Amino acid sequence: MSSRIYPKVWSEFERQADDGRILNFSIEDVPEDTWKSAVEFMLGSYIKEDVWWKTAGTAEDPEAIQEYRVLLTSIIEQKMSLACFLTAPEGAGRTLVGVNMCMPQEKDRFVEHVPPKSKAGILSLRMFSEATKFTVIYDKYDVNAYLMGAGLSVTPEYRGLGIAVELLKARKALAKELGFKVTGGIFTSDSAQKSAEKADMECLFKISYKQFGEQCDIEFDSETEDLKIFGAKVE
Repeated sequence: MSSRIYPKVWSEFERQADDGRILNFSIEDVPEDTWKSAVEFMLGSYIKEDVWWKTAGTAEDPEAIQEYRVLLTSIIEQKMSLACFLTAPEGAGRTLVGVNMCMPQEKDRFVEHVPPKSKAGILSLRMFSEATKFTVIYDKYDVNAYLMGAGLSVTPEYRGLGIAVELLKARKALAKELGFKVTGGIFTSDSAQKSAEKADMECLFKISYKQFGEQCDIEFDSETEDLKIFGAKVE
């Protein structure tokens, strides 16, 4: 992969809050001094709400939470993940309000990981193992590797402002700078899938959670009908 400046600010944007305030945001590489905070951020609302982790029961299993913390730490240390910060006026500080974990994914090579021992960890690994059998991103774009999303979350208070969309747009720019031709991944919820569409990503594959659950031998706890895989060329 090509060398690059790290950390980098990828975009800055404004949104108007319901009370009329103008909010200023920036999308950046997760700075090293924010790695731990970003990992803990993903262990908050995300594991309680996301279809994958809610089905596995991760949030109720302290051992599974620690296993996921170790995995997220190994991902963020690759310096390929993105953060969204709310910036206060006149340099009065900033608040982490969104994170998109990202990592390289190679064809026919399973993600390196410490084998989980918790029930929730084993269930989530089974889901991911089954999902990696879908090779549509490699097939569609004729690549052997791509920048994969490994979880995206936005603070509940700041949802509905397009932060997820801006993170996905920045991810395309990041993928290009890193030398990838494609970015993509599994989008588990309706809201995530709508964000992918707004970020001009292409839905390459979908499977109902009922059918996917039968393949995994897992009953999914989901109001979303389908699991979808999205991709985008970044050349």
